[in-house]
Amino acid sequence: MKRIAWIPFLFVWTLSVSSFMVPGAFALHPELSIPDKVDVKHRACQEIMRLAKKYDVESVFPKEFEEGGTMCTRLDVAVAVELVTEKMAEKAVKEGPTAVAREDLELLNNLKEELRGEMLLVQTRTFQQRREELGTRLHALTKNITISGGMTGVLQGSFDNKPKDHADTAGRGDLVFNFKVAENTIAVIDVEATGGDGIDANIANFSLLNGVAGSTGDRVRFREAWVEHAAFGDRLLLTAGKIDLTNYFDTNSVANDENSQFLAGAFVNSAILGAPAPGPGIRLQARLAEPLVFGIGYGSRDGDTADVFDRGFGIAELDCKTKFGELEGNYRVYGAIDGSIPDGTVKLKAKSAFGAGISIDQQLTGKLSIFGRYGWRESDVYGTRSAWSTGFQHAGIIPGRMDDVTGFGYGQVKVVNAASDEKLAELYYKVKINDQIAITPLAQYLINPEGDRERNNVVVLGIRSQITF
Repeated sequence: MKRIAWIPFLFVWTLSVSSFMVPGAFALHPELSIPDKVDVKHRACQEIMRLAKKYDVESVFPKEFEEGGTMCTRLDVAVAVELVTEKMAEKAVKEGPTAVAREDLELLNNLKEELRGEMLLVQTRTFQQRREELGTRLHALTKNITISGGMTGVLQGSFDNKPKDHADTAGRGDLVFNFKVAENTIAVIDVEATGGDGIDANIANFSLLNGVAGSTGDRVRFREAWVEHAAFGDRLLLTAGKIDLTNYFDTNSVANDENSQFLAGAFVNSAILGAPAPGPGIRLQARLAEPLVFGIGYGSRDGDTADVFDRGFGIAELDCKTKFGELEGNYRVYGAIDGSIPDGTVKLKAKSAFGAGISIDQQLTGKLSIFGRYGWRESDVYGTRSAWSTGFQHAGIIPGRMDDVTGFGYGQVKVVNAASDEKLAELYYKVKINDQIAITPLAQYLINPEGDRERNNVVVLGIRSQITF
């Protein structure tokens, strides 16, 4: 077992240190040098596709590129290199280091050296999250700048809500600019436009039925704007600027994206996490060992630039990634300190308070994954004491619709001095129209809103559309 545990480290070490052994690799093989845009006939792309076929990696390039109908950028090639690297590392773990040919390792290393700046961007968690959320179509504006984007619209209507039912819409659009600042430094700007307050304005609850709308109203803003520097072979990452701490803490592969997974905020993050809106902050992440990652973060409590160190929010988290055969799992535990001022609804006392929680997701099969969250915080400070949620995500549940996704979640929020817990269930079915468009019908059932048994239980039906580019 100890020998196997060292294999991923040795694999990564081989790719890292061998770069010092072949500094003139592309001088000897100029045909592998990669311009700003390449077609499928380029030698580097042909070699990547050969490795992908050899190590059973699917869809390293878009289908239209492989058919010769379009061109790829250096960033697209870097994504393909990362996918092949991950698959080769898995093979080395399962079968031993001899299962991966040394000449293939040297080829990958040469490609990584050629794409060093792009590889730094590809390996960041933010890029990986955006790749899943907004698609892989990052369009090159210049050699060092790329752009991606997406639009999400939501229509929801309530049934049996008192004193009356409502139908509300909300929308969000994002343009994400990625900049290569230096060899080991990137910058990201997320410009966001939102419209509508959503149905939560008419149904008081702690679970947040529409995570797309929140309470931002109609506005255009810089949602995020930060710089990230990598050191020690990307084992240490420092991110600073206007950041969203929920991009790095209390994450989940199954329940963490209101645009493409569960819509309710209680399934995107813990209902009692208490992280501030995007604002001035800093995050430090360290890879302690192959399965373990430790991170700490701090954010200004109200998202304002004034008095950023006064009554802020601090959090620390330990993540462990597991793998049982081909089935991946992620297990996270965190603790947080909230120094915000009371708002009279959620936080009731002017006191720095402690909270803690866990977030897990685990693949059971290639198509079925489950998730679970639990969070707790000091009951004498807040209006809500604890929250938990669980559920599943299943791909291709209907024959012939392999890219569609079904999700179900159930959660409870314990309300202080209330007769009951607030409960919420959500069911969605995401229909993939094509690589850029998805339509998601969904249903929610809210029980005992705000823990009040005297209030009617409410059914909310909705539909969400998402376009990525």
